[in-house]
Amino acid sequence: MTSREGFDAYCLYLAINNHFHTESYDFFKYNGKVPVKLPAFLKRNDKYHFAKLAREHRDELKDFLVANLSKQKYYVKNLLDNECIDNYKDFKKRKQKLTYTITEDMRYLYDRYDTLDDVLEVQNGQHSVILKEFLGKNIQAETFIAFDSMFGIFEDYDEMIQEQFIWPKVKVRLNKLKPFIEYEQQKIRLVMKGIWLQPTS
Repeated sequence: MTSREGFDAYCLYLAINNHFHTESYDFFKYNGKVPVKLPAFLKRNDKYHFAKLAREHRDELKDFLVANLSKQKYYVKNLLDNECIDNYKDFKKRKQKLTYTITEDMRYLYDRYDTLDDVLEVQNGQHSVILKEFLGKNIQAETFIAFDSMFGIFEDYDEMIQEQFIWPKVKVRLNKLKPFIEYEQQKIRLVMKGIWLQPTS
C-alpha cells in the first residue's frame, strides 16, 4: 500500500463527507475534487487508517463511504469498525436488489394504508405517513427518494410541513443521497401502479 493510495482514500473521504455534511459542496459538481495536498496528508496521525481503508475496500471504497457518511459523520478510525462494515453490507444488499427493496416497501405501505394519498399527504401541517415510516426505519431512503422522483413531494412538503427542524434535515440528506441511487424509474412506476391501482374485488 503506497502513501498515494492512502491519500486518494483521504481525498475521497473528504469529498463524500463534504457532500453529505456541507450544504455548499456537491460531489458531482466538483467531480469529487478537494483542495488538499499530499505533503499535508503525510503529516496526519491518521494516515495509516486511510491506507487500511483503501486496502480493505479498494474498488468498493466509494460505495462504502456513501453507505456510511450518508447516515452520519464518521471519523476514519470509526469507519473501520463492525458497525460501518454492517452499514455497507446492508447498503450493498439494497443496491443489488433495489427494485425488490422498493417494491417490498411499497407493499408494506399498501398493506397498512387505504390509499396512496393517505401515504403521501400532509394533514394539518404534520408529518406525512411516508415521512413517519421513514423516520421509524420501516422503509428505506431509496423508497422515499423514488416516491419523490415520481410525485415531487419534497417541494410540497417544504410548504406544507410546519416544523422546521426534522424535515429540512431529512430533505437535505435525501437530496444529497439521490444522485448516488440508480434504479429503473419506469419499472418502479409500473410496480407502483400494479400495487396501488390494482382492481379491488
